[in-house]
Amino acid sequence: MRYMPNRLKMPCFHHMLLIVVLSGFLLGGSFSYAQLSPTFYNETCPNATTIIRDIIEDALQSDPRIGASLIRLHFHDCFVQGCDASILLDNNATLGIVSEKEAFPNNNSVRGYDVVDAMKTALENACPGVVSCADIITVAAEESVELAGGPSWTVLLGRRDSTTANRTLANTAIPAPTQPVDVLKQRFSDVGLNTTVDLVALSGAHTFGRSQCSSFIGRLYNFSGTGSPDPTLNATYLQTLQQLCPQSGNLSVLADLDPTTPDAFDNNYFSNLLVNQGLLQSDQELFSTNGSDTIDIVRNFSANSSAFFEAFVVSMIRMGNISVLTGTEGEIRLNCSKINDNSLRSIIEHHKLMRYMPKRLKMPCFHNILLMVVLSGFLLGGSFSYAQLSPTFYDETCPNVTTIIRDIIEDALESDPRIGASLIRLHFHDCFVQGCDASILLDNNATLGIVSEKEAGPNNNSARGYDVVDAMKTALETACPGVVSCADILTVAAEESVDLAGGPSWTVLLGRRDSTTANRALANTALPGPTQPVDVLKQRFSDVGLNTTVDLVALSGAHTFGRSQCSSFIGRLYNFSGTGSPDPTLNATYLQTLQQLCPQSGNLSVLADLDPTTPNAFDNNYFSNLLVNQGLLQSDQELFSTNGSDTIDIVRNFSANSSAFFEAFVVSMIRMGNISVLTGTEGEIRLNCSKINDNSLRSSGDGALVSSI
Repeated sequence: MRYMPNRLKMPCFHHMLLIVVLSGFLLGGSFSYAQLSPTFYNETCPNATTIIRDIIEDALQSDPRIGASLIRLHFHDCFVQGCDASILLDNNATLGIVSEKEAFPNNNSVRGYDVVDAMKTALENACPGVVSCADIITVAAEESVELAGGPSWTVLLGRRDSTTANRTLANTAIPAPTQPVDVLKQRFSDVGLNTTVDLVALSGAHTFGRSQCSSFIGRLYNFSGTGSPDPTLNATYLQTLQQLCPQSGNLSVLADLDPTTPDAFDNNYFSNLLVNQGLLQSDQELFSTNGSDTIDIVRNFSANSSAFFEAFVVSMIRMGNISVLTGTEGEIRLNCSKINDNSLRSIIEHHKLMRYMPKRLKMPCFHNILLMVVLSGFLLGGSFSYAQLSPTFYDETCPNVTTIIRDIIEDALESDPRIGASLIRLHFHDCFVQGCDASILLDNNATLGIVSEKEAGPNNNSARGYDVVDAMKTALETACPGVVSCADILTVAAEESVDLAGGPSWTVLLGRRDSTTANRALANTALPGPTQPVDVLKQRFSDVGLNTTVDLVALSGAHTFGRSQCSSFIGRLYNFSGTGSPDPTLNATYLQTLQQLCPQSGNLSVLADLDPTTPNAFDNNYFSNLLVNQGLLQSDQELFSTNGSDTIDIVRNFSANSSAFFEAFVVSMIRMGNISVLTGTEGEIRLNCSKINDNSLRSSGDGALVSSI
């Protein structure tokens, strides 16, 4: 399989649909996560978040539990059919809807429906038929956390609402308060979340809110049928709980999930686990299960609230994108508890046909899912490796990794102001070929059949910064031998380069491993080119699972700093598309400037600023340049000058609002940085980024060099 691009080998998000279709093929599609955007309602309902937040604030005045209840609603929704607001639907015998509200994990337990209804009513008054119930739940979860003192984050929006519910799945798929770690891990794995950081971080939402005695009464008197209390319960805490919940008492009495700060979102939940004061069995098991790989994460989050907050944000974003409906899928419900009238839902018959199949089985793969007929009659499925990345991956094994990389970039910038832009370009060109696996760094090796991507057309005498990456690798090998992958180095270097140039910073997910092959042929065809029109650029982005609107425009915005050779745009100056004339979209004054810099028979390696206004700063001037026809590359200017393109309004928005650009850029960079990554025991940790390890060091799949929490 070495020479097959990783994007074609990539297994689906989790439990890929294994179906034999009699006609001999499966129908594939695009992964709808890629269609979500932080700016989705900017034009149609700009005050959506404010409206939702105001209603939560009002509800908190009389009900301090409501924030925790709303985040629980979001959890219980996403674990069943994905984040589609199916949990909000009432029974409807005519349409065959069997409500999830009455499933065992939800019945007389999940609450906050009335507050969601109030949000929907207010939003329908402000922007009728625009904001989905699924997005309301997602935003409400984020706002609830922030209002309780926890972290805030940019919520991706654009979900649509399901037209069915699945009580059967709700009864089995939702993690339960009495389940041991191995069952909890399976529940998380079933929806594509990882079984370490995602599990522990999201369980940390129990740092606020309440739980009924019925959820933990067994631990107090008859744990696992032993007739005795759970031995992991702190003795004093056990007595307190027994007084609150006597053996034959009212099982609906409430106990604080966090006895120390019950209404605050903090990391005390984890400190409680260290002293055996986790209220629910499912919480305490994360720390008290011998040998569990969750124990060290609990310790870390207890000692470091920032680490918890960062991980929680990443896991919440990931959970919020499980099997979402977008585009024309589902509908925008006008009332969250019922689907719209038939007159408003011309596609209801399709949903009737698919109603009883769990959506996690219908979910299409990330993009261009491998459609393969296997002679034995089934497809091989697996887990999506993105879920195995973590912001804390090197906390124990190489805690200074980011600082080391940043220091080397700062040194390089003193003599080479281009290096930041060059490093982010290296990351782009790596991720678009075989995924983010550092394949771009490999030199030729005829013995091993490696044909280097460095000499592909888009990279040859153009991509640069290899020496700086080598310096990073040398420093990291000195500090933490055999630990940090070259793929992670490229990813961190891209983020640090943006930050050092005045752009946004973000939490980088880590844990990638390095490929043992390269693919020059794919590099020659897969990378977006500087002379390509919008439709071709869209195809290149679509091919790797990125969306063709916000991802395309936001990531192109990296051209707000750096330089480009005359060879990349000379055709625009003299013979655009074989017309014998300059590109008519070029500003006349800018054209003259470029012609002086790049005469028709001049040196094609001469450099021009990609952004003539602030060439070394990461800002939104790139987009302002496009508005006045001063985009250096054809591929840039086409985003604004192509008649009817859906990228035009995004360019205008980013030009007017640098915060909108920065937010979208961060989301798109995280998304791009997770294209077809290698994790676990896949690939290796190269000791030298330009060559694969000696066989003697890789005889066991490099297992000895695996870094973990």
